[in-house]
Amino acid sequence: MTVYRKLFSVNVLHNYYEDGLCQDLDFIPANSSRVLMRNQRWIYRAFDAGFNLICELNEDERAKIKIEERNLYFGISLKQAAKFLAVTNLDEASPQKNFLSNKKIYLTNNGLNTGLNYSILDAIAGDLLNFSFDLPGPEEVTLRLNSVSKNNLIIDYDSNGTPIASPYKIKKSKDGSFGKLINLSKLPDGLYTISVKNAADSGSDLLTYKIFKSAELQAQSTFGVLDIKLPAIDAVIVETKFSISFTRKETFWKYYVINQSGIDLEDFNLFVKDKSADGDTGGNPVYNNYTFVGKPVPADDHDPINKIADVPIVLFKSNIKIPFFEKVKTGLELSKKDGSTEVVLSKNLPNPMPEKQAGEESKVYVYV
Repeated sequence: MTVYRKLFSVNVLHNYYEDGLCQDLDFIPANSSRVLMRNQRWIYRAFDAGFNLICELNEDERAKIKIEERNLYFGISLKQAAKFLAVTNLDEASPQKNFLSNKKIYLTNNGLNTGLNYSILDAIAGDLLNFSFDLPGPEEVTLRLNSVSKNNLIIDYDSNGTPIASPYKIKKSKDGSFGKLINLSKLPDGLYTISVKNAADSGSDLLTYKIFKSAELQAQSTFGVLDIKLPAIDAVIVETKFSISFTRKETFWKYYVINQSGIDLEDFNLFVKDKSADGDTGGNPVYNNYTFVGKPVPADDHDPINKIADVPIVLFKSNIKIPFFEKVKTGLELSKKDGSTEVVLSKNLPNPMPEKQAGEESKVYVYV
């Protein structure tokens, strides 16, 4: 009887979602990995929040075909890119690096540790990479290409195809930029680092550029790369449960309260109060209770509503950043006070739409 067992699984987690599971990513095995899976008699099975890789076993519960040390590559795509990017903090903590629209993500394992490491790729490259950059100051720099296991890799050849040894000296061009055509065609797919130092090739990097070489993935519209490094395994197969953990964004919430009723706002005090049960046993502990300070719109606030509305506006801003969360925050009350009388204008102010955030701020327009 044929016996199968999971070799490993990948589960995607995200604290934006109430159940903690993220169903926004698809993982597409690269062709080289598909061939390896077929030759090893492995079965790839995707599910909503990740995938399983299933191995055929012998009667002794070892792999039917002995597992040598291998790398498996998967392109990562987004099912709903706008939504995922709006609610997810993709910045790299160490070293500090911001995720920009031209960047990619890179996920890999450290041995069989279950948490997959996250970092930002500057590019996914094919066989040739036209590498250009600006650096104020130096007129000449030194460039090297390094892999995880080897430094000073060959990335240049003369007209006869003879390798030109590393490191490479690059002079600044007339337009003030540096540039070099990097030939990766003789190198295997994988992660590489471009290191740029001063002309003396000393000191710390002036620029470090992380790339993943794969002509196949470079030709696709990918969000990033998953690189699973499998060690040689000649023992009873036990499932390794890998996980990817994404973190929600946080922003300051700003409520622009726009007076369309004709009332004299100078005769009333407007308030935004957090009357929710968040943080209590009956509420949702994801949210705290927040304070909103109201004031006239400052002169340096250039939100378009200040020009379009042409009526008085009061601005309320949260005292701290509020996380995005799938479950709506309720209990934010807008009220007005006339003398000793307080009238609630709205018991549940709308939450901001993540897709419409601007930097560290999320805006909501409330008409009264």
